[in-house]
Amino acid sequence: MDHNHEHSPLNHEIKLKTKQRSLHRLKIIEGHLKSIERMVEKDTYCVDIIHQSMAVQKALKRLDMEIMSSHLQTCVVDQIKHNEVDKSVSELMRLYEMK
Repeated sequence: MDHNHEHSPLNHEIKLKTKQRSLHRLKIIEGHLKSIERMVEKDTYCVDIIHQSMAVQKALKRLDMEIMSSHLQTCVVDQIKHNEVDKSVSELMRLYEMK
């Protein structure tokens, strides 16, 4: 989530909040993954496992969106201010290609 430019106090606050929310979401996701592992071990009905897996995937997408929002509000703005538009475009295009 970081790069080499100095951060404004607002950027620092946004990144700190994003980090805290992201870590919280990851702990929840970890709990769901452990639950899925137990379901597989207990031979739980396949469709029930898939429902749980899909919920984890949705939670990961929400995590991605949280981090992306912070990135756009902080890093991308800084890159544009420092005339690094090509870097921002390249990074975002790579992410879009991975989608």
